[in-house]
Amino acid sequence: MSKLIRGIVPALCTPFDDDDNLAVDRVPGLIKSLLDANVAGFFVCGSTGEGQAMTVPERKQMAEAVIPEVAGAVPVMMHVGATTTENAVVLAKHAAETGADAVSAIAPIDAPDDFDAALDHYSAIGEATDLPFYVYWFPSSGDRSMTAERFLEGMERVKNFVGFKFTDMNFYLFNRLVDSSGGRLNAITGPDEMCVAGMIMGSDGAVGSTYNIMPRIFIEMHEAFHSGNIQAAMDAQVKANRVLSVLIKVGTVSAIKQILAWKGTPVGDTRAPRPRITDEGREILRQSLDAFDFDVV
Repeated sequence: MSKLIRGIVPALCTPFDDDDNLAVDRVPGLIKSLLDANVAGFFVCGSTGEGQAMTVPERKQMAEAVIPEVAGAVPVMMHVGATTTENAVVLAKHAAETGADAVSAIAPIDAPDDFDAALDHYSAIGEATDLPFYVYWFPSSGDRSMTAERFLEGMERVKNFVGFKFTDMNFYLFNRLVDSSGGRLNAITGPDEMCVAGMIMGSDGAVGSTYNIMPRIFIEMHEAFHSGNIQAAMDAQVKANRVLSVLIKVGTVSAIKQILAWKGTPVGDTRAPRPRITDEGREILRQSLDAFDFDVV
């Protein structure tokens, strides 16, 4: 079976206006800039996309803005989780109707450590459409005692399950999932700061927050690794992590949105409960970016 996601995929920022309303008119500029950078897809309304802070109608609007704008150039995966199972099913059906290529979901937010509840949640989403379904493996919303064997055995009952976005630092478990599945699942890593490590451990692609602002660094990393130039891939990871260390200090998603504004692609700021960058943080961010001996693009 061919794998949908291969390469560098931004976890797309959701644009808001100055009054904190969804600003879909800002989607085209963001999509164009990332397509021009040759990204391999889009992951929409996940944690970076602030899906949990959006209403179901807003998430539908975001799908309706992104999918036609991408126009089939690369795959679009809609995250439909971080909500009730009923709403996740509604969003999955809407994603299919709108032309998405796949859907994804985290474990149910009201029972993150209950694998049986997660399987019920995933099954309902998987059965809602014929779209490929991906588990969004997030460390704060899943069973920390999970093994690869137990997970794969349970997921056999989930229709259309084809892969997972693994946003966790436990790369031993990630590799066990890849190996135990015989490589048939589309294995995608999440932590930007461990992107090259994911490649070493068998990832097909990567979905990340900072690919919104420095896609080319990660695309160069991916191309270098797959051409056998491991040192160049590692060098690219070092550059990315220098940027990440600053973003983490001042607030990652809000800082990403600030950089997009400075680059001429405004997407507003973050929504509560996610904190916004302070004036002090903004100054730290600007000074740090100016001090790097490479361009953050």
